[in-house]
Amino acid sequence: MPPDSARPFPDERSESNAAIMIATPTFPDLSALVVDESLYIRRIVRDMLMRVGIKRVLEAPDGAEALGALAESKPDLTIIDWDLAILSGEEFIRLARTPSTSPSPTVPIILMLGQPRRNVVDRAISLGVNEVIAKPFSPKTLWSRLDEVINRPRPFSQVKSLLRPVPRVAPAGSSN
Repeated sequence: MPPDSARPFPDERSESNAAIMIATPTFPDLSALVVDESLYIRRIVRDMLMRVGIKRVLEAPDGAEALGALAESKPDLTIIDWDLAILSGEEFIRLARTPSTSPSPTVPIILMLGQPRRNVVDRAISLGVNEVIAKPFSPKTLWSRLDEVINRPRPFSQVKSLLRPVPRVAPAGSSN
């Protein structure tokens, strides 16, 4: 047999891999803070972030440690779970969005929810999260939220003591 027959269709394999790589967005030179009680979830999210070029990933198991990491490292974005011990996701978001208590009140915050209930989503939005994501989620879902907060950031407005992203406006013609 000729040597080429040992590897059938090598070009098709490399083309499909190239297509996958082209479809994957890249966000180089960013740092992220991933906050979840589960080491397993933190590592999965870290892997998803690294696959799009985010190499500096900090991890925290609770909101108190996350607040310290936010103050010390000032990451470019935060991905946090709502249900945390010591300092909950809700409390972290409130402190992170209050200019008098936060070193980085406009850091993009992507909230992960294990059980996305409407009242929790509404509460999180009122506190100032940029995006909400339901667990379990695919890399593509996370990457689309990253794309929103990095490539299409919304301005912030102060509502009482909190800084919140301005709500998105519906595209023209979609409300008719």
